[in-house]
Amino acid sequence: MKQKYVLTAVAVVAVGAVALGTVPMWEGTNSVKQEETRTSIIEDPVNAETEGTGTPTPLPTTAPVTGISHTDSYEDLYAQVKEWQNNSSYSNVQPRIMTVEESADAAGTDSAASNSSMAATMPEEPIDQEYGFDPSSEGKDYSTTTAQEELIDEADIVKTDGSCIYAMDSKGTLRIADAASMKLLCEINGENSSDYKEMYVDGNCLQLICQQEDYITYKGSIDLPSANAGGEKNTDGVRTSYSMPVTTVTVETYDISDREKPKKTGVYHQDGSYLSSRRTDGRMYLFTSYTPEVGDSADQLQYYVPRCGEEYIAYDHIYLPTPEKDFSYNGRIYLVAGAVAQENPDQATDVMAVVSSANIFYVSENNIYSATEIWNDRETRTEIVRIGYRDGKFTDGAAGSVAGELHNNFSMNEADDCLRIVTTVEGWDKDYSNFSRSNGLYVLNEKLKTIGKIEDLAEGEQIKAARFMGDTGYFVTYRNTDPLFAADLSDPKNPRIMSELNITGFSEYLHFYGENQLLGIGWETDPDTGNVTGMKCSMFDISDPSDVRETDRFILKDVSFCDALYNYHAILAAPKKSLFGFAYGIYGDNTDVYDSSENYYYALLSYHDQNGFEPQMYLNINDSELFAGSMSYQDYCRVRGVYIGDMFYLVTEKGIVSYNIQKDYEQTGTLKWEA
Repeated sequence: MKQKYVLTAVAVVAVGAVALGTVPMWEGTNSVKQEETRTSIIEDPVNAETEGTGTPTPLPTTAPVTGISHTDSYEDLYAQVKEWQNNSSYSNVQPRIMTVEESADAAGTDSAASNSSMAATMPEEPIDQEYGFDPSSEGKDYSTTTAQEELIDEADIVKTDGSCIYAMDSKGTLRIADAASMKLLCEINGENSSDYKEMYVDGNCLQLICQQEDYITYKGSIDLPSANAGGEKNTDGVRTSYSMPVTTVTVETYDISDREKPKKTGVYHQDGSYLSSRRTDGRMYLFTSYTPEVGDSADQLQYYVPRCGEEYIAYDHIYLPTPEKDFSYNGRIYLVAGAVAQENPDQATDVMAVVSSANIFYVSENNIYSATEIWNDRETRTEIVRIGYRDGKFTDGAAGSVAGELHNNFSMNEADDCLRIVTTVEGWDKDYSNFSRSNGLYVLNEKLKTIGKIEDLAEGEQIKAARFMGDTGYFVTYRNTDPLFAADLSDPKNPRIMSELNITGFSEYLHFYGENQLLGIGWETDPDTGNVTGMKCSMFDISDPSDVRETDRFILKDVSFCDALYNYHAILAAPKKSLFGFAYGIYGDNTDVYDSSENYYYALLSYHDQNGFEPQMYLNINDSELFAGSMSYQDYCRVRGVYIGDMFYLVTEKGIVSYNIQKDYEQTGTLKWEA
């Protein structure tokens, strides 16, 4: 369904109100139960006068998540939101954290069967496993989006399925191009009012993620005092309406079995701002951030309860923290999670919300971990929430915390029902006279209770990169040199450091490059001053974790910045192809200190045991046929490199350029988008 968004102005539908100079108020005895309608218009518009009053329509149910406490009613939730609102500073809200319930009965089967639970039933037919994301499958000779876990796909702005290339530009236009012929097959033009973020391609299913400001109109009446001819007072009911913006994330699903004529099969909406997403087994898990407000009463769900689709999340699917003595997240933001199956893309198979300002996500095959950093008294700490999932349903959960803060999602990893996590710990002593920094490694069980740890590692340094494989964890700390630590995690209760390799510079990203090799991409620095002297690629031999060695390094001098180090989706990493690449930038002409121009390049390199690192191609993107010297920084950040068979493709905002790998990267074609 094609969707449009209409901005509705505040209106008072009564001339008398204007004449009296009366301002409509939505409080006290004048408050009435208000009718609600979304001003977004679809092909079958909702009747503005007859849509519900703020109470969710009963839907097929799912059981609440066990292991963490949910609210018992909308009234309880409203009371908590009002407490936040009345507090003079949200940062001073009573510290709270998710806690394990005394028994699973607290979530109860009776509650699961109540009409307040919101979710659609799963399709009876099983998901076609043929379309499961698995970049390691035999016979696939094309690149996939660089992701943390092999079986968990991650969204990006460029995808390929080995036949076509899918490219989303910053305006939301999605183009499908045939890679072999370099012909444009079709365009899907996004709504002008939407901010298109990322996409997924899985078999014949295409899903686009976008964010927009949606507007909802609320209608009601207020009583205005007036006098009749005899001087007796009476009240006249006055119809009023007003609109309020709500940030909404939309998933548009298309059937692309005919690549030239994609067919939209469904649209799903979820309140909040886009945070992240993952996709596995034909289902997308969407994460958004929602900030509640306070209305006049608990009946006004539109202020403090997020919607998934057209319905509000049930109160027993909203998880409200309970106090714990040490610390916790002390804000008022919800993390909203929805699961959407491609067979039924108009609604969620399950939804939930937890009070958390999560900004880092790690998703394993069985669990979703969200993390947020908070400042507790004199030190930083990280709050973690675990939510189990299976077949599009959220199952159980837990919450916990560790000292320090995460570098990124690669600082977390799950194995054997344990979460391994590395953090940088910063804090002040009791009288705030001394600031210290060190690093810690923690092992948490499924209830997110710490069962093993190593603390006070690399004092004065901070985590710059991390990666886990099996029973071994690798992480890089940095001050002026680059210690690469290898940790033995085979005994979760007794982790230990096996080796520490000190080299110059530091890695910002680590990628397993074959069975016994670890690729590090980052910066070379002067060991005395710490000044950056170039971009560095290091290859580490990890065949013996107790004796990790750097076998080769490659330095790109004079590099000024590399966005790929902070957005790993922009890195092409194909160990089976012995190929990796990324875009980078250089400020001006190094011989002219007054030259402030920016030049953008794409470097493609290979690594072989015999020859080490070998550059394959340096492309000056500014001078390509697509940009002709006018490339912007925003264009540079959206550059991606993909390969299909023996062809390499540089995909940009302006189009695609193809190169033959077997012919020394000879340029073979250009497909430029029409302006």
